[in-house]
Amino acid sequence: MSSPVKFDHTLDQPLKPDMPARMLAAPQSVYTDPEVFANEIANIYEKDWVMVGRGGMIPNPGDYFTAMLGRKPIIVIRQKDGSIRAMANFCLHRYAKLLTGSGTAKRIVCPYHAWTYEMGGALIGVTDRDGFEKADTEGRALETLSCDEYMGFVFVSLRDDLQPLSKRLKGLNDTLTNFDVSNYEERYVEHEEVWHGNWKLIVENFIESYHVTYAHKGSIGPTNPTRHAEFGSQSDDGYFIHSNSYRPEDYPEIFNDSLTEEERRRFYVIPLYPNGLAAVDPNFIWWMALEPLGVDRTNARWGLCFSRDTMEKCPDPDGFVKEIIKVIEIATKEDQEMVSRVQEGCAFGSSEPGLLHAPLEWPLKAFSEYVRKTIEDGPMR
Repeated sequence: MSSPVKFDHTLDQPLKPDMPARMLAAPQSVYTDPEVFANEIANIYEKDWVMVGRGGMIPNPGDYFTAMLGRKPIIVIRQKDGSIRAMANFCLHRYAKLLTGSGTAKRIVCPYHAWTYEMGGALIGVTDRDGFEKADTEGRALETLSCDEYMGFVFVSLRDDLQPLSKRLKGLNDTLTNFDVSNYEERYVEHEEVWHGNWKLIVENFIESYHVTYAHKGSIGPTNPTRHAEFGSQSDDGYFIHSNSYRPEDYPEIFNDSLTEEERRRFYVIPLYPNGLAAVDPNFIWWMALEPLGVDRTNARWGLCFSRDTMEKCPDPDGFVKEIIKVIEIATKEDQEMVSRVQEGCAFGSSEPGLLHAPLEWPLKAFSEYVRKTIEDGPMR
């Protein structure tokens, strides 16, 4: 694994040797073809680590939220010992979905026939048990899935032989060590927000700074303009990182004394492959976990968490949180419109590829390469 990213390139400099001068966009069909979509679900979402949220969303034993791992419904629930467990979300009797949404459940009770499970998944209650062979119901439990939390982000996988996140994202953790993002405090979560676009379009929209000045006129465009983007070298196959940095007159007030002068002006933009997105500010993180619902529909679970230094030292932390939520809600609506427009444009079905900006859309090529390699070679192990 290479060393942490060094942000040593800005738009007023010539391209560096490792930055491609000419890049073509993916063909329109990769966003509209049902076979391409099915292949991605089978070979990425159901074989690699998939981000589902942040651990701070479920701080107490029994706190849970539900998610989709490709086509598979799952439960993510905090255990009595403080660990997080991911399990299949269906009853062992007649397969009814056990939980929906989010909440707290000291026991999991099937709404269909009231079979009951411990929060760890063990079957502990069968109604009218005399109708079943004792040996068939003893020792049964919901299927447990691989679950890993790193830097506060929670990932789940159907496999148990993948590289741990501590190794996969080590370079990113080194880059962000002064931010202490593992301890950011969750203050806002949107579990269901359906976007009318292919999941890859949402990733690509989030991770490039080319559109910020032009599409985000009502939110982050003025404060974090396209021309202030900063780049370094990609650190790992598990992510890509650049900064959509603040202009000097909009540098935020910083409450974390550990940050360097350069870190104080940066707004790090990071895809956590395949479906996780994070924008890391000195005061907050805006994150997304994408759940494809169809080739042109995606649920975006997203949230905002805030630095504990900011929440402790800011004169009006609640007011600051409300201000940031308002800005990000506007930015999200702006992004939704653009993603929908691209999806609608792709319906034409042209075979002529578009052009990508160097280096502002360099992250799109890195993401496309991750998708290609994972489908062809399998995820990193």
